[in-house]
Amino acid sequence: MSLPPTGRDPNRRLPAGHPERHLDNGSQRPRPAAPKRPQRVPQITLKQTRTTPVRRSLQQLAMDYLRLLFDLKFQRYLTVQLLPMLYVILVIGGLAVIGQLVWDAFQEDTQRGLTYLAVSPLALLVWASACRATTEFLLVVFRMSEDVRTLASIKPTVDKLDHLFSGNHWISRLMPFMKAFQAAQEEKRSADK
Repeated sequence: MSLPPTGRDPNRRLPAGHPERHLDNGSQRPRPAAPKRPQRVPQITLKQTRTTPVRRSLQQLAMDYLRLLFDLKFQRYLTVQLLPMLYVILVIGGLAVIGQLVWDAFQEDTQRGLTYLAVSPLALLVWASACRATTEFLLVVFRMSEDVRTLASIKPTVDKLDHLFSGNHWISRLMPFMKAFQAAQEEKRSADK
């Protein structure tokens, strides 16, 4: 038996909705294919991807900042926008404090000043790492809030599934058998070990 040029067995029945299904009915009139709906992909993070950087003037940045600052609906987070600047300010502030400590140490004693000066790069490294960890933690918290918002939007679907499994449907009657089968499989695995 040779296959047609399409590589499909002509005796095999096609599932409903298949584009070539209209040929199986024996009718010569092709049925129009259902339009494909684009799949919706939820936005999980606040990250926006752009291929080219957007150049904006300082005035536009200031206007965007003020618009975010006085957004009384709180639709976008200003803190997420300010995290890079906050990190830089914290590191520069830590550098200033460490510099002041080294200066004060030199004022008291040269030996103490040299000791503080030798330890200051390590102290700055520890301070910058702590600031980075803190800002990353804040960013993760904001991204998790977006994930929680996405999960909250699927609550109706979860409720329907819960009703399906807890109601008088045929699936809910199969659940005890499925659980018993899984328990028997696990007992068999543990006995084989």
